[in-house]
Amino acid sequence: MATLLESEGYSVTVADQVAPAYKVDYVICDVRHLDPVLTEKIKAASGVVFALPESVAAASLAVYAPLLTSVDVVVNTCSVQVPFHQIAADCLPSVSVVGVNPMFSPKLACHGRPVIVCEQVQSQAGAMMSALFARQGMDVSQMNPSDHDNNMALCQALPHAAILSFLTALVDEGCDIKVIYQIAPPPMKTLLSLAARILANEPETYWDIQAYNQAASKQRDKLMASLSILNTQVESNDFSAFVSQLDDSKQHLKEILPQSEKEAECIFQTLMTLNTGGQDELSR
Repeated sequence: MATLLESEGYSVTVADQVAPAYKVDYVICDVRHLDPVLTEKIKAASGVVFALPESVAAASLAVYAPLLTSVDVVVNTCSVQVPFHQIAADCLPSVSVVGVNPMFSPKLACHGRPVIVCEQVQSQAGAMMSALFARQGMDVSQMNPSDHDNNMALCQALPHAAILSFLTALVDEGCDIKVIYQIAPPPMKTLLSLAARILANEPETYWDIQAYNQAASKQRDKLMASLSILNTQVESNDFSAFVSQLDDSKQHLKEILPQSEKEAECIFQTLMTLNTGGQDELSR
């Protein structure tokens, strides 16, 4: 966010407990407590961005709320939007509050990637942020906080829970991971890659997605129930129910199946190319 705002001509100050790795004006402090230097910076600011884990964002918003009544916009980058917006509505009712949730790792380039701009009521500040992201080549979607969190329960909490469950089961098996990796077909390699991506990032991100989204528990319950259904089908030798469920899934996903099949083929081909030095191989 700091880099994007600076590229648009804004003067940016970063507040963190460690100095930023890039060249920018900064204040070293714990934003959960009032800091005199940061206080003066906020008094002169037109906007404040809370690029923080959910719990820290909520705590720092409560601490600095009295200073934020004079700014034009308060932005947060939380993975879960409802809690921050609820706190802001109570303590900053006259300030525009805009949520920004990039649907990609901050380590990646932003061009061509989706980002969600989240507001309870659309505002000039939200339109400005949307235009900024569009100029940077991002694919912008707009939602209210409740719709955002329900969609994120499906797009983030559900797949992350599935990957984390896969990872736990794999580790609990105590297998020789080098052997498994050597013989793994593309679907297994893909799951290992997704698990590796989670393990390479900060645990707080994945915890916040599960712990602070009230809709996430419903998706975890559905995931556990679906595994139970699969167990029942197999244990009762109910192949027809298994096929019927796949047919229902195919019907529900029919609008995106052709593109998703192409994407799976591309993923698998990339994995096999890495392993075979570029030779074309068919995968299942």
